[in-house]
Amino acid sequence: MRQASCPACGAPLVFENAHSLYTVCKYCRTMSVQAEEALREVGKVAALVEDGSPLRLGATGSIGGKTFKIIGRIQYRHPVGFWNEWFLVVNDDEEDAWLGEASGQYYFTRLKKDAELPEDLDPQKLQAGEAVPISGQKFFVRDIQTTKVVSGEGELPFPFETGYEATVVDCVSSDGDFATLDFSEEKPLVFIGKPVNFRELNLVHVRSVYGFKATDAEPVTT
Repeated sequence: MRQASCPACGAPLVFENAHSLYTVCKYCRTMSVQAEEALREVGKVAALVEDGSPLRLGATGSIGGKTFKIIGRIQYRHPVGFWNEWFLVVNDDEEDAWLGEASGQYYFTRLKKDAELPEDLDPQKLQAGEAVPISGQKFFVRDIQTTKVVSGEGELPFPFETGYEATVVDCVSSDGDFATLDFSEEKPLVFIGKPVNFRELNLVHVRSVYGFKATDAEPVTT
């Protein structure tokens, strides 16, 4: 854990993940990047939109016998609502993990930097139900969306730009695996994992929102 001060307002900032390079100050909304021994200001970011999510920074949970803590978020808007990507620090694990959230559905995934995709893969030509090989495993296109970055918070392994648009393709395999292909960069980012339900995450320190039962986790009203 590394402590620092916001270069814009001087508020205390904490890095809990060794892979985190960027952080957003919760007081002045300044994004900063770790540069040598100090933080360097990158710029201001927009405010997040209230989307009714029960998740929040600091919430903890467990999956597959490993505990995790939510330390960052990027919020996206797509044609039918919002999508959150929550950045996780996982106990005794060197790999980054993400918890995708949309309309009460959750997806635990990891970024696969060495994933192999067809060289001529064009998201504009893909159709729902089409087969896409990912590192030798066959996935099928479930959904294709153009998403727009709303904002973010906490610490993250890479920066984001408010208003930036990217094509995102969600896929599923016959074995129940889930994959997201993010075409925001020249080489698509590939996230692979599985869909999970809320109870499987064993979450505590979440927010109390309408329709959310206290028996599902420990409610904390913000």
